[in-house]
Amino acid sequence: MIKPPDISPVLLLDVFIRPRHNFYLADETLASFVVAAKASHIHGQPYNDPQETPDQQIELRDHANITTGQLQKGDVLAVKIFHTDTGVDIITIAAIAFDETDREYSISLDSFQPRLTPWPITLELRKRDGTKFRATTELSYLPIPRRPQSYSRIDSLRNTLQVRTEGPYWQTIFPYTFYVSGAWLAGSPDNLKKLSSLGYYVLHIVPSGHGIGYDLDQLDAWFDEADAIGLWIMLDMRWTYQNRDYVRTQVERYKRRKNMLLWYTADEPDGHGDPLDAPSKAYAFIKSLDPYHPISLCLNCQNYHFQEYSAGADIILADVYPIGTNTEYSNKYQ
Repeated sequence: MIKPPDISPVLLLDVFIRPRHNFYLADETLASFVVAAKASHIHGQPYNDPQETPDQQIELRDHANITTGQLQKGDVLAVKIFHTDTGVDIITIAAIAFDETDREYSISLDSFQPRLTPWPITLELRKRDGTKFRATTELSYLPIPRRPQSYSRIDSLRNTLQVRTEGPYWQTIFPYTFYVSGAWLAGSPDNLKKLSSLGYYVLHIVPSGHGIGYDLDQLDAWFDEADAIGLWIMLDMRWTYQNRDYVRTQVERYKRRKNMLLWYTADEPDGHGDPLDAPSKAYAFIKSLDPYHPISLCLNCQNYHFQEYSAGADIILADVYPIGTNTEYSNKYQ
């Protein structure tokens, strides 16, 4: 159960860094980090000297209704980004304003070598008085596989996905779809085209609860048709994601498809009572087979082990049930 965090009586600085994209490829020469220096009363470390008297410190009540410029008189912090393991600098001459978020810093990838293991990175912000604030992240700079395949990555600055199939160019898409059943697809040869004509970009077929959950030959045929009409694939492994043999079969079969977009593992694992570490174990295994596509899961979560379950995915989804549902009345439970 998630409990409300403690509230700090003094102003905190919450420092954060992440790569703009969750991976870069070996033929790319530039990358970027997104940095935040956010004022907070929950996360971070005290922005002012804790030895100051209370009337010298900027307290939470003063922060609530005052602009950043008034609050810190335009405080600017020096930015330094470096390799955690070696201390080699990546960025040394840069700055960020107090309470600024989503500040992007472009970097050269010259000091990185493509590899499957992420590079650990450290951010250091420094006030004029020498006080330092640190945060860490990882940057993935991946080799290009020998066999051609598609790539899909997260753009965390724009909250979209980028896809790449042929050549060095990335295409930005905003995935939009809903679950469909195999029975519905089999009901008419025109149903895939109908899905596309309604403005959906992704084909997400719900597997049956038997074995691997799909007739793989039929699935291949649907995926081929989806590729021909511009639909991306979201492969659902909700019943099999805890079975490594089934996961390996599906990932190896589909990871190189031109229209492969992302994997879907756990479906409401909190509601089903799946082991808390099951999504994380599946995540690590899938990434060992295919680090080039994101992994998603869907929570039916009401503060129930959210942290443990969400650790097993790059993208967290929530079921948005029809707005017209009357949650105070049910024919079944009347």
